Amino acid sequence: MNGISLAAEGPAARAAARILPGNAAAAGRAGLARRWGIALAAGQTLLHHGQRGPLWRVAEGWLVLLRPDEPEARPIQLAGPGDLVGVASLVDASYGESAVALTPVRADPALWLAVAEQHALARIALRQQQRQAFEMSLVRSGTVRERLRHLLALLVPPGGVLARQALPSLKVLAQIVDSAPETVCRELGHLFGGDVPRPRRARATRAAPLAAPAA
Repeated sequence: MNGISLAAEGPAARAAARILPGNAAAAGRAGLARRWGIALAAGQTLLHHGQRGPLWRVAEGWLVLLRPDEPEARPIQLAGPGDLVGVASLVDASYGESAVALTPVRADPALWLAVAEQHALARIALRQQQRQAFEMSLVRSGTVRERLRHLLALLVPPGGVLARQALPSLKVLAQIVDSAPETVCRELGHLFGGDVPRPRRARATRAAPLAAPAA
């Protein structure tokens, strides 16, 4: 992945265009959502700014959310495991941003939501966006090494170690932390030379499982 770019039509757009069963039993919605979920390789697009589609929940991996800008899209937020993506769909609006896989991603659509569930998820999304704004401020301010340390700490799997070869390209990392690829390359050398990124504490706000309403 040489840079953060948007494919004309991603796997999610094709999946959302399928005819979904309209009479699914409420108790089976979570399983059906997983069945209709998709896997994305790094660089593939989950959703496009201005399009309409379902709400998505990230099951694995990380997405970067982008706003259209010139000469290239501008990163505004990061979405990781448990996060909701495409929250504008909760108010029947077009997506306000595009979402591109920063790492390999698995995402599940939130299907057949009752009104009460939509309201609950809207509250979760509000808290989530407040956290995401804070996380993005950490990867866009301070020294480049500090920005990278915050970004890499997010990307580390829980209880795991982040390998340098598993990272996105230097250009993508530079675009996210607002620096030059050469600077990012130099600072990664310092970080992986001894100051190995480790997982941050678990984030407090997570999207709740999309369980069927009580009978």
